[in-house]
Amino acid sequence: MEIELKLVVEADALSVLEDEILPNLQATITRSSKDVFNEYYDTPEFLLGSRKIGFRVRAIDGRFEQTVKTQGQVQGGLHQRPEFNIDLPSPSPDLRKFDRGIWGEDFDVDEVNKQIGKLFTTHFHRTQFDIETDDGLVELVLDSGEVKTQDDVLPIQEIELELKRGHASLLFDIAAKICVAMPARLSNVTKAARGYRLLKGARTKSIALPKFLPLDNTDSTELGLCKAIECSLGHWQFHQGLYLETQDPKALTQVRESLLLLLQSVSLYLPVLQSDALLRIHKQLLQLVQQWSWQEDLSSIHQLRSRKGPFCKRVPKNLAMMNYLLGRREGLIMAYEPQTLLMSNLSSQVQLAASRLLVEKPWREQTDGADIPVRKHANGWLSQSWQTVMQSLPRNNEMNSAKYVALETTLKQSLLNGFLLGDLFVDSRGNFRAPWLDLLQGIDELKAIAFLQEATLECDVDDPLEFRQWIDEKLESLLAVMERSRKIAMQAEVYW
Repeated sequence: MEIELKLVVEADALSVLEDEILPNLQATITRSSKDVFNEYYDTPEFLLGSRKIGFRVRAIDGRFEQTVKTQGQVQGGLHQRPEFNIDLPSPSPDLRKFDRGIWGEDFDVDEVNKQIGKLFTTHFHRTQFDIETDDGLVELVLDSGEVKTQDDVLPIQEIELELKRGHASLLFDIAAKICVAMPARLSNVTKAARGYRLLKGARTKSIALPKFLPLDNTDSTELGLCKAIECSLGHWQFHQGLYLETQDPKALTQVRESLLLLLQSVSLYLPVLQSDALLRIHKQLLQLVQQWSWQEDLSSIHQLRSRKGPFCKRVPKNLAMMNYLLGRREGLIMAYEPQTLLMSNLSSQVQLAASRLLVEKPWREQTDGADIPVRKHANGWLSQSWQTVMQSLPRNNEMNSAKYVALETTLKQSLLNGFLLGDLFVDSRGNFRAPWLDLLQGIDELKAIAFLQEATLECDVDDPLEFRQWIDEKLESLLAVMERSRKIAMQAEVYW
């Protein structure tokens, strides 16, 4: 079983490794380098790729080797995949040389072998450092090159840390030193996955979180937290990679959603799974979420400029306002530099710390609550957060815009708790969340309207009096809808 961490780094990584990181390790280090050329194969229907199987032929110094990596798992950037290697006399692939036990029963290896063809290549210079300490052996490789199809190319600039002997914590110790010394980010995307994406030519888009975190009634408290961390990290890593490849601002919205989910996950489980490591990451997440608070304005701009949704009939038709909003968007991105934030030391340290929690589970040394079913805590946790929301809402008086915006943090936390635990109540959860989610969406629209009101003071729109009147009517109408949703929500019967 291959166990490795993958870090995307910048072009000067080799000099930083050799000058600042490796000399300070208490280790015996052996260096080597080579050029690596890989050809990846699949059937025309991508049969192997659809089964999460990677198949390549590698050429190094005139020697050839074919490799199959079958489906494994990625936990917060820690890759674990079964790997099988066979030497070849030539670069011609032959699946039949592998033990047939690695394939599924429905896999006709002879037929698939007739259909496979070359899809894409990866060509890179590999600098390898074998790092041996008293605690184990880690292979660190820096790959610099490209993944290439017949029509397109993507750069490769990454460090892989593979555990050869010892405990996985050694990987995290070395990775943490790398992230302090240079801009880096954890990646859950393999070279083969990037090649498939390039080959298919499909523009990758942002994806929303699922409605609920998948849980089972028998899941322990420890497993509940681990599932939450995996979900948060996977969503975060996917969208940070998406933004760095496409510069699509919508991906940044999902980055912040991931951070808020990870923060709430740690906050929810911390009272039961108390540990110094959880406390540290909680403190770091509070700081990191604050660094992304500007993204709320970016989200408002996207909502206002969208040709779908609540503002589509008026704002997109106003050229002066659209140009103003575009300028504000570009100004935010220039001022806060999301590329730098995504590769920052704090960002990478939080990802490493969260991934490390999945492996080391430090709470086991400080508490006995890890094996208690999460179901035993769920009712109390949901009731507590819901009561906090209810105490913030008047029963007889109406709410105004300011009061709704002030409610956002408390409501968001309660709904995130429902996301984390709601799958334990499949039979009874019904439509309880719907009006509360409507209120949260309404709060987003209220913030967009406030942004628009500010923009009208700085932008020379046509018919400004009429435009402001339309904004006032929009606000009044939205508040009326939200008040109806609030009354429905406050009368709904809880599902836990």
